[in-house]
Amino acid sequence: MRIATTLLFAILFPVLGALSPVHGQAAELRGSVTDTQDRPVSSVNVVLERADDGERVAGTSTAVDGTFRFADVAAGAYRLVASAVGYTKASTNVTVEEEDRLSISLRIRTKKYDLDEVVVSATRSREAVGNLASSVSVLGAQDLEAQSSITGDLGDILAQEVPGLAPSNGSLSNFGQSLRGRDPLVMIDGVPQATPLRGGGRSLRTTSPEVIKRVEVKRGASARYGFGATGGVINFITKEPTSSLNATTDVGIGGSSADVQESFAGHFHQTISGQVDGVGVVASGGFGQWGQFYDGRGNLTPQNPRGQGGLAGADDVSLFGKATVPVAESQQLTGMVQYYSLRQELEYGREPGVYDETPTSPTSDLGTIPREDPGTENVVGQVGYEHNDVLDGRVTAQAYIHDFETYFGFSRFLPGGGQSFVESTKWGLRLDATTPLGITEESQVFWGTDALRDRTAQPLVDGRIFAPEMTQSSVAPFVQLRVPVGDRLTFRGGARYEGLMVDVDDFTTLREELDTDGDGTADARNDVEGGTLTYGDLAFNAGVVVTVSDPVDVFMSFEQGFSVSEVGRVLRGTAAASVEQLDPEAKTVNSYETGLRLNTGRVSATATGYYTTSDLGSSFGNDLEIVRSPERIYGLELTADVQLRDPVAVGGSFSWLQGKNDADDDGSFGTHLPGQRIPPEKATGYVDVTPIDGWTSRIQMMYSGERDVFDDTAPFGRGDVSPYVVFDLTSQIKVGTGALEVGIENLFDNYYFPVRSQIPGGNFGDDSYTPARGRNFSLSYSVRW
Repeated sequence: MRIATTLLFAILFPVLGALSPVHGQAAELRGSVTDTQDRPVSSVNVVLERADDGERVAGTSTAVDGTFRFADVAAGAYRLVASAVGYTKASTNVTVEEEDRLSISLRIRTKKYDLDEVVVSATRSREAVGNLASSVSVLGAQDLEAQSSITGDLGDILAQEVPGLAPSNGSLSNFGQSLRGRDPLVMIDGVPQATPLRGGGRSLRTTSPEVIKRVEVKRGASARYGFGATGGVINFITKEPTSSLNATTDVGIGGSSADVQESFAGHFHQTISGQVDGVGVVASGGFGQWGQFYDGRGNLTPQNPRGQGGLAGADDVSLFGKATVPVAESQQLTGMVQYYSLRQELEYGREPGVYDETPTSPTSDLGTIPREDPGTENVVGQVGYEHNDVLDGRVTAQAYIHDFETYFGFSRFLPGGGQSFVESTKWGLRLDATTPLGITEESQVFWGTDALRDRTAQPLVDGRIFAPEMTQSSVAPFVQLRVPVGDRLTFRGGARYEGLMVDVDDFTTLREELDTDGDGTADARNDVEGGTLTYGDLAFNAGVVVTVSDPVDVFMSFEQGFSVSEVGRVLRGTAAASVEQLDPEAKTVNSYETGLRLNTGRVSATATGYYTTSDLGSSFGNDLEIVRSPERIYGLELTADVQLRDPVAVGGSFSWLQGKNDADDDGSFGTHLPGQRIPPEKATGYVDVTPIDGWTSRIQMMYSGERDVFDDTAPFGRGDVSPYVVFDLTSQIKVGTGALEVGIENLFDNYYFPVRSQIPGGNFGDDSYTPARGRNFSLSYSVRW
């Protein structure tokens, strides 16, 4: 698989590099697209149409500095149209004479929560946000560019932009970064990235921000893509080929003010995109190097901050390619392949600290440095087909493969110490069809089926087996209805049946799990007979959207999510004699949600309340074993974005949630859920300013609150959490033909411990009590040619 990927890129890059646009002596049309603060907006679709009949003549997209160019334009009357996700359209008429060299400026207005914006991740079909009975966050190209100038960590980027998502770990792992108190399903172009049979906590470390066009986040339980999305769906949608042939080069450096040499980081990324004879191709490659991390007091922090791998001293490599091929009228084939690798080169081990007193520290003790560098390697490949005119409907098909491997750090939890890794390979197929329903105008039925095969195991690098090989096979048919009634009311509803089997090999537990002498202490490893686990679940959803007035809509919904508890984690610590005897049960999550959306052009705001239940919730016990009990989670999310005046925009979000379980199964929900499930309240804010033409700046903050709800902080996840606040700064200015970007993470060099470092508690916290990264700067230059 990886050899094929390498060969593909080896062929693709030279071919594209040999291509160059040919220009005649006809007219040339150049221009730029800016927002209301005169900031250049990249990745805007710019279309040149004939003024008389609207026929499309040519199309392109803006570069990082907001500029675009049309060559070889024949004389005539045209209309220029600029459009982008999260912005209003802008257009202007232009008359071109022979050999003209014209320059045009277009301005588009931000509409962050645009009710007409089309998304695909909430329902799997193309829907306007205003028609959805659920909460959706969309990060467009400009959001990603601004955040990427501060950090390359997708966990940090999403935590700043998505309400309800817990703060990032700042490490290789995204363990504990829950969405509404539960696990989200992370995808790349609809391909699931999680390893649910034995979760690696790496789904946000499977791609590079450089290949992402936009991110769509459906907040709240969903079964639309299968099991595992009990907290919601995060879909990374990759870049598409541009209409005209172009290339973008981005190079940057960074580091910490504490020690520039040791913390020095750098990156290089090259993208080539365009169309030849109707076939669109985009290809990119990049390399990045992370320096060492220093905390807010200028102290070097361990590279492996909590035993699950880190980012300090890591190298990342990204290769990406996508092609679109029209095969007939209204029909298209799409192929995509991505390779992403992030591996640490460890120079230091980790010395435990004292929880809530003394942080962990780097050590030169080679005994804590694992044999294999911690990190991930991820390969995603998919082929898609779409037909947009089948019985007045649409049919799509997608076949995909996902090959994933991740290495953890050295762990004292393993007998005699050791290093484990998770390896997983998936093959999947999706078939979708949208058919007019005929009940009312624009009513439709969306139906189809999914099939998946997933093989996962967790061995140790020394050959021992921690979690045995497990093979899952599943088939899931589904149906969804959408029935608009008039112009102001839309009903939605549907169901999905998930049937799956998990085959498990015979194995012997790595740790002692049997009590052979009856003294209450495990003293022998356990031989477990393999077998087959069978699950089935029918998940429902229903919702209604009411347009109160043109800028306001209200929605209410009920939706179920389905999840199989981490089978590998349950098996590796079992005292059962066989897999059938163990039979870990699946869980269904019921989610109730109501919300309001407002968009007046200058003001965008949302307010959402939700309540979720599960009769078989999953949390960790005293020895990191899975504990099942009924759960209740409820919360509130608020967002607001205001264009105060043309050069200044402000905005922010607030998230609050609580969660409890019925630990004694007596009908009383009196036990708080642990910290890896329920984070403290979170508030974010930003101010965007354009001091002068061509120069834009943003200052942003994130506040994480306090959580002190446990009397006994010894079990895992019950540590007290202290509040902290972090400010970041990003600034972009036009320089020559490109754009220079400066980003400063943790602007005021605050010394703090992220939530993940505080939640483990007394018995587990000594080895995880690592402070966050201090002030870090980045400087990059990007040019399109």
